[in-house]
Amino acid sequence: MNYIIFAIISLTSFISAQLVLFLIFNRNKIHLKGFLGLICAVFLYSLFYLFEILAPSLSWMKLFASVQYIGILSIPAFWVIMSLQYTNKGKYINKYLYTALFVLPVFLVLLNITNDHHHLFYLNYSADIINNLSIAEIEPGLGYRISMGYINVCFFIGNFFYLHFYFKGSKVYKKRSLIILATSFIPWTGYWIYMLKLIPIKIDFVPIFLAILSLVYTCAIFRSNIFETTVIARSFVFDNIAESIFVLDENNQIIDMNRKAEETFDIKSVLVFSKKIEEIFQDNPLFIKQLCNEAAVKFECEMQIKNSIRYFKCEVTPIHCRENKGKVVVLSENTEQVLLIKKLEYYGTTDLLTGVYNRNYFYKIAKEKVDFSKDSKLISIIMMDLDLFKVVNDTYGHSAGDLILKKVMRTCLATLGPEAYIGRYGGEEFILLLEGVMEDEAMQIAEGLRVQIEQLKINYNNEIIHITSSFGVYSGTDQNLESMIQFADKALYEAKKTGRNKVVSAKAIMSNSTYFKN
Repeated sequence: MNYIIFAIISLTSFISAQLVLFLIFNRNKIHLKGFLGLICAVFLYSLFYLFEILAPSLSWMKLFASVQYIGILSIPAFWVIMSLQYTNKGKYINKYLYTALFVLPVFLVLLNITNDHHHLFYLNYSADIINNLSIAEIEPGLGYRISMGYINVCFFIGNFFYLHFYFKGSKVYKKRSLIILATSFIPWTGYWIYMLKLIPIKIDFVPIFLAILSLVYTCAIFRSNIFETTVIARSFVFDNIAESIFVLDENNQIIDMNRKAEETFDIKSVLVFSKKIEEIFQDNPLFIKQLCNEAAVKFECEMQIKNSIRYFKCEVTPIHCRENKGKVVVLSENTEQVLLIKKLEYYGTTDLLTGVYNRNYFYKIAKEKVDFSKDSKLISIIMMDLDLFKVVNDTYGHSAGDLILKKVMRTCLATLGPEAYIGRYGGEEFILLLEGVMEDEAMQIAEGLRVQIEQLKINYNNEIIHITSSFGVYSGTDQNLESMIQFADKALYEAKKTGRNKVVSAKAIMSNSTYFKN
């Protein structure tokens, strides 16, 4: 039996040597650099174990065992590195990690080499000749026990990463992950069978399990390219791309999504796989509607995520690959850009003090409304002025004047609602546009505003300030904007001239009569 195991260990050394050469010549294709280190360590372990059991003397056995331990203690370190790379945690691999992983193995190898001076690694090291093979008989010391603990901790960490990656990953890629997951337990299983002496063989057969691991990886490389960049990089790029990506089947069920999508929409991939995307985004019907398109489509959308509104550029690309159908949904968030544009638009269209349109933007809207509604829809223009506003500024200061302007416009906006257009014409003078409103109704609206403004009690520095306002109204369908404003302005002038705090109709002036006189 020992000869059979010897032959298998020799085969292990040969296979690992071939793998090392293959990986070196194909290093540009292999994404997992930790895999190369692992196979080199397996080669070193198996080769020098062969030398150990063929050694002619005890001193040579100790020398070969010391070199052998470089490979033994490097295997678990590279196992952790490889698991991090395969499970897309390569960002954690840096000089600090290498230091943490290799500082203890270096120290333990030095303890092994110098063991004859302190016996901290082996309390006793002797040899037993079985079938012409030199089999070491050891009594473990502190260093040996520490090395066993280090090996187990590293294999536990690596296998934990593989398990987590398998259960977290998409079902599309589970087959490849399953191969890695299954093989990850091979060396650990062999180690415990040997340590617990479940097989009554004195020769160390852990390299046999490493041979099985090497064979599986060899087949994986030549048959399924499981370690090639095109396979591993897919997960790396997919999970680290800046856009949120969903992969849907022909029934709009989620079959894959990247890490960015999880973070953006605060969902866990393992909880939504095989669910329809309509269930996940049921609060965003316009987005769902766009997904029903069978053709490729690009669009922008507003989406509610939790309690906030966010904006995205979306691209839906259908998949037609043999029997597989579905679509890829890419969402690129542009919330900051949209909010910036909205902010710039607000600054460009709004009077920042009062919150109504500035004069230029009001003119733009009003001209469009008047030109569009000629001969079809009645337009009313109301000019409004706060009475004796200069006296208020001179008496209380401009801060009080600003407060009054804000309060008055807040009242007007709340009263008129979104159907009216209000602009600041200049200083304390404002202009209103009402669509589809007859002159009598426009007069009533202006009168209602006049009464509300008169009733305002504006508290400034514990003083109550009262303000009144005057209005000029013009309604028509056959005029241009400039002439309509001119008529309304004349009516406003008449209101101020005849006592203020009143509403005057431009047409009433023409017929020498006024409305709503105080």
